[in-house]
Amino acid sequence: MVSRVTSARFVGRTAELAELRAAWHDAVAGHPSLAFVAGESGVGKTRLLTEFERHVREPASVDATPVGRVLVGDCVQLGTGEFPYAPLAAALRPLARRGDPVLDALPAATRAELARIVPGMLPAGTELAPPAPSGPDADQARLFEALLTLLAALAEDAPLLLSIEDLHWADHSTRAFLSFLSRSLCQERLLVVATYRPDELHRRHPLRPLLAEVEREARSRRLELRPLVPDELRELLVDVLGGPVDDDLLHRLWSRSEGNPLFTEELLAADLDGRGALPPTLRDALMLRIERLPAEAQELLRLLAVGQRLGHELLADAGETDARLLREALREAIAHHILVVDEEGRYAFRHALLREVVDDDLLPGERAELHLRLANALERRVEAVGEDVGLTSAAAHHFQAAGDQPQALRAAVRAAAAAERVRAHGEEAELLERALGLWRQVPDAAALTGVSRFDVLLLTARAHESAGDPARSESLLDAALEEVDEEAEPRRAASALEALARVRWSQMRSDDALAAARRGLDLLAHDRCVERARLMGHWARFRMLQGRFREAIHDARETLVLAQEVEDPVAEFAARNALGVALVATGDPDAGARELRRAIAVAEHGGREARR
Repeated sequence: MVSRVTSARFVGRTAELAELRAAWHDAVAGHPSLAFVAGESGVGKTRLLTEFERHVREPASVDATPVGRVLVGDCVQLGTGEFPYAPLAAALRPLARRGDPVLDALPAATRAELARIVPGMLPAGTELAPPAPSGPDADQARLFEALLTLLAALAEDAPLLLSIEDLHWADHSTRAFLSFLSRSLCQERLLVVATYRPDELHRRHPLRPLLAEVEREARSRRLELRPLVPDELRELLVDVLGGPVDDDLLHRLWSRSEGNPLFTEELLAADLDGRGALPPTLRDALMLRIERLPAEAQELLRLLAVGQRLGHELLADAGETDARLLREALREAIAHHILVVDEEGRYAFRHALLREVVDDDLLPGERAELHLRLANALERRVEAVGEDVGLTSAAAHHFQAAGDQPQALRAAVRAAAAAERVRAHGEEAELLERALGLWRQVPDAAALTGVSRFDVLLLTARAHESAGDPARSESLLDAALEEVDEEAEPRRAASALEALARVRWSQMRSDDALAAARRGLDLLAHDRCVERARLMGHWARFRMLQGRFREAIHDARETLVLAQEVEDPVAEFAARNALGVALVATGDPDAGARELRRAIAVAEHGGREARR
């Protein structure tokens, strides 16, 4: 039996570590970059990153590189539509918790945007301000700019390393931010290092387009970790076993692990010396370690297998055990190198493979029960701390996994609203798509969620529009129009037609866009209402964009009259914007500039929708 599980010695990876150090030297000199570390599970990505982080925090005395700051976040494997910005929130939360001085120097608007994903970013007693005016894309862009401003400020204070692990599990919004970052970095003293498993990337994996876009850029680099060669594996075994390693043992473990460091360590930890019969799979070796733990500890691991990373309070609530037994179970699992505690005080498996083997061993009914316990515990946590996007998204996931369709539907709608508030439009769209998929299976779905299917279709369409998928948005708007009786509810139909006109225009289909807008205007021909004002605003804007400036001026002025009558800033902004541009184009730049300044004032005071 070995004395410990892992090697304390950093084995091999000399070239890879040197390349990361070179990237760090470039970053310190004001040449930021992104580095992607690829490798199969257990090959040593985390170990390499840990060694590199140590180098950043504690450079060698012979190295003139200044001490750097390290932010660390990891992606969470929950599924689509879950926990937007998970690694970024995890990386930034310690800054908020300790009140980092860099935060105090940030503009108030920047801190307000950051507080949407890390509430502690605002000073104590400060309430989150209403969202600033924005259009379909500008709201998320504003948050991305705030994140970049923070990273730049941190990097100005000290060179900054942002580490993101398990990028293959990254959420839509995190991927979008990395794409933004790769295009926006300039002279910041910043290095971003992300790890991922290439074997997880199936043909349609959403990370593939990001890697194709970013890895080919000059400021990006890719490192691929290979298995250890026999001499490196021998060095690892000497350190783990504390003495010489005979050739037979080396050969047996090399044949079994194929040079994968984690596999080698786990085979040894399963009380195998390489001379007896090996288990038929690594999974058996891992399960031997799990089964040696007391029953209470094994039950705890089953809960963590579905929860993945849980704080003590949530674990105690969902675990349904007394405090003493919980502490003993945790101590056992940590002492046996099954669990670790992260910087946030949350418990997690030491390696994803350990979690996977426990999860695979669950019975179907057992798994559903554990998911339901976690979902209910998360619901209670939401009631205690408020509509946190991470908690609401996790609750929605666990209700779905538990097979509780009514609660999964309700939670998905609520989590989508939380995702929208933090500009996570991709996750919002996925959560609402899940809600639509459940709608027909849940009796009285509208009463349960507080919204109609028409409303959910409209919200989903707008989320897809904001996430950059106008084609899906259009199909959802067509479905929404089938849900409403245009003669009985012309205003609701017109609201869908307004969105349809906007989406069609974004696809360069001007005739189809004008047809949708005209259809909506005809429905409201004798109705002085907000919906008509907004359609008129789009009509004036479309005319302006077509270069039909005289018509745009006439239509915009008509829109202004109705917009002010119904007190709608959205229509007023659209009208003044179109009017200002058209006046400039027809030879009256002073009047046009006045209208554009008025449009800006309307946008600043008119709420988030004012520039849609």
